[in-house]
Amino acid sequence: MALASKCTFKDSVFRLRNLMMLVMLYGLAPACGDIERDNPLDPQHPESTRPQTVLIEAFVNINDSLQHNINEYALAALDNLYSIHAPDVIIVDYHRNTLDYIDPYHRLQNETLYQRYIGEFNAVSGVPDVFFNGTLARVQGASSINHSIQRIGGALQPFLNQNSPYALEIGYDRNGDQVIPRVTVARLNRPSLSEGDIIIKALLVARIDNAFLRRVVRDDASSSVQTISKGEVRNFTLPALTVSEPQYSHSLVVYLTDRNEIEVFQCAVVEVK
Repeated sequence: MALASKCTFKDSVFRLRNLMMLVMLYGLAPACGDIERDNPLDPQHPESTRPQTVLIEAFVNINDSLQHNINEYALAALDNLYSIHAPDVIIVDYHRNTLDYIDPYHRLQNETLYQRYIGEFNAVSGVPDVFFNGTLARVQGASSINHSIQRIGGALQPFLNQNSPYALEIGYDRNGDQVIPRVTVARLNRPSLSEGDIIIKALLVARIDNAFLRRVVRDDASSSVQTISKGEVRNFTLPALTVSEPQYSHSLVVYLTDRNEIEVFQCAVVEVK
């Protein structure tokens, strides 16, 4: 009786709400199984879809002795486009030496990738040089920030609001200066998709300053060639990336490319802490 005397109208309403929530929970439980089977987000669903995030790769040189550095025009234009289209795009900058100017963030791996890319265009090298989803589109050179925004933005437009044949989720383990990428890849089960092999690539990207060194690639790793069947979901651990400049903030970018590393199918980014 003492307990009953302390039960207020507010308590009764609270208990009634809890009871209703339990009824709803148990009532919906069988339906959850149906949602799993019919959900287009399920990679085994025949109409499964995933929006594609566009990977933009810029090859640049920011040597301080360059007057009117056109690379800075391109980088500023990319900043502008990122502010408009994020998170639908991911941008990374590969720094490379040229015949006349040394870039302090040059990496041999950057040059190897660049030569592979321009080989698809049978073109001469030069900076700035911007590529979209691998070698599906290219914009080289810059004359002003506004002109670069127009050219790069025009090349980007056809890649927006497209779907990818893959779903991609990424994370990492941290062990001192080592960042170990953990990757989950699902190949969608849509009948229109052809089978194919992929390579998983991971980039460690440093934010060195807030001007023209916002997204500098400092290390990379990749998987061997992988075959993923339609509707299949697989987990991967990639070789460790090394943080050699711990004073800067970093992010991990992972992308899926074909076995020749020419076309990018999907990409994702996560902040490294």
